[in-house]
Amino acid sequence: MLKELILNNDKKILKEYLDDIHAHDLSELFVELTPEERQKVYTLINNEKLAEVVSYMEADDAAEILVEFDLEKQKELVEMMEPDDAADIIQELEDEEQEELISILGEESDIVQLISYDEDETGSAMTSLFVVITPEMDVKQATKKVIKEAADVESINTIFVTDENHHYLGAVPLKKLLKAKTPLAVSEIIEEHPYAFDKDPIEETVQKIRNYATYEMPIVNENMELLGMLTLDDALDIYQEEAQEDFEKLAGLPETIEDSTAIRTALHRLPWLLTLVVISVPIALVTHAFEEVLATVALLIIFQPLILDSAGNVATQTLAVTLKMFATNEKGLLKNSYREILTGMMNGFAIGLVAFIMTIVFAQLNSSLAQNPLQIAFVVGLSLWLTLIISPIVAILIPLTIRALKFDPAAASGPFITTVIDVAALFIYFGLAGLMLGV
Repeated sequence: MLKELILNNDKKILKEYLDDIHAHDLSELFVELTPEERQKVYTLINNEKLAEVVSYMEADDAAEILVEFDLEKQKELVEMMEPDDAADIIQELEDEEQEELISILGEESDIVQLISYDEDETGSAMTSLFVVITPEMDVKQATKKVIKEAADVESINTIFVTDENHHYLGAVPLKKLLKAKTPLAVSEIIEEHPYAFDKDPIEETVQKIRNYATYEMPIVNENMELLGMLTLDDALDIYQEEAQEDFEKLAGLPETIEDSTAIRTALHRLPWLLTLVVISVPIALVTHAFEEVLATVALLIIFQPLILDSAGNVATQTLAVTLKMFATNEKGLLKNSYREILTGMMNGFAIGLVAFIMTIVFAQLNSSLAQNPLQIAFVVGLSLWLTLIISPIVAILIPLTIRALKFDPAAASGPFITTVIDVAALFIYFGLAGLMLGV
């Protein structure tokens, strides 16, 4: 639709369309335009609408649009955006372009202050667009201040209260403020409200928003000075990004590249796949170490996939539960770990019993492959049981160890855990076979 209007070259109709369409919808159409077509749009759209359109785009796309303007226009646009959105876009610029824009914005700019935080710190995602009142204000005076500043802030659901030195004291819900009758000081209606520190990990602050069911979380520094707030919509965006990142790690994938070609995607994943190949070498070495056992009892090789797949499945399930507990800060890790191990023990016994019966039946039907079907069946069944007991233990201990070392426990990806379990399972399986069959 937008392309057609540009091609028709009817500026009046095009301007009416640009004025009426929502900025989010326009942002999706905008990225499909050529640079020449965008130039025609720039002449008909005001800066405020343009800034809103750019802020709705993915940060890397928005950065490409931003550099089409001179520095003064860039400064004007980013200052019209919410500071956290502007900071994300600026960080996608090339180093030289980023330095030039930061220089013209000035070190005191709220946007520049946000850029100074690491991306995993809460301060990097906060906004400074909020209303602040003081405890000695009358509720009527405070209400007038909220009304006056409402158009320039991100949210007025919660009004934060600070002293004259900007130290955080608490908050007043908008509903409570509007219902209050003068004469009444703000100090009489102030409420305690949870807060987070600017250096806190962003995941912890998002979880705190969830736990306290709040729409805005005030962010303070170590001196309890109010710096900004993290809103629910920003928290949801962060939660989605973290969930995608953890899923990619769990699946053994490198970071996703949106709108990437097949060749670029293949090259992006190749190093990790080669790493997994190297990690899998111990499996081949273990199998080679027990080649005498396999040569003597050929039937064992038939049930090897059953042992490895079952162990890997249990380990991956336990790993997912463990990472979920880490992500949601669930209490009772010891209790949940005990439950996972007990579950593996019970499931292992049931699956081992089924495998024991299947092995006997298979050995009877293929008598040329086994001379001691009962013993072989016992090896298969017992190996499965022991492996499914060990699998959840490993899937709990590895991410716990990684977290204790101050790394992301999601780095204990499914393929990595599965490889460790496979090596252990082969040692158990072939070791029992050699011991019980006398090979």
